[in-house]
Amino acid sequence: MGEPLVEVDEAEGDEVAILRSLLSAHRSMVLGALHAGADVDVNGAFMIHAALARLLAHWDEFSANEQRRIIATIEYVVNSDDDIPDLDGPDGFADDWEQVRELHAFLGYG
Repeated sequence: MGEPLVEVDEAEGDEVAILRSLLSAHRSMVLGALHAGADVDVNGAFMIHAALARLLAHWDEFSANEQRRIIATIEYVVNSDDDIPDLDGPDGFADDWEQVRELHAFLGYG
C-alpha cells in the first residue's frame, strides 16, 4: 500500500517540474522576442512568472481543485496567443495579469 503513495508523490513532483519547465520556456520565449526587437513587457512577464513560481513552491498545500486552477492559469499565461497576444506590444501581458489576480482571489490571497 506504500507504493501508490510514492507514485502519487512522484506524480505531483513531476507535475510541478513540468509547470516550472513551462514557465521557464515562456521566459525564454519572452527574452527571445525582446532580443529580436519586440516591444514586450519583460518585467511584467517576469513578475507573473515569479507570482506563479511562489504558488508552485507551496503546491502540496493546495487542494486538487486549487491545483487545477493553478494549472489552468499557467496554461493561459504560457499561451502567447491568448486574448491579448503577449508579443504584440507592451500591453500583451495585461490579460495574463488579470488571470493571476483572479487566481489569487480564488485562492483567498486578495
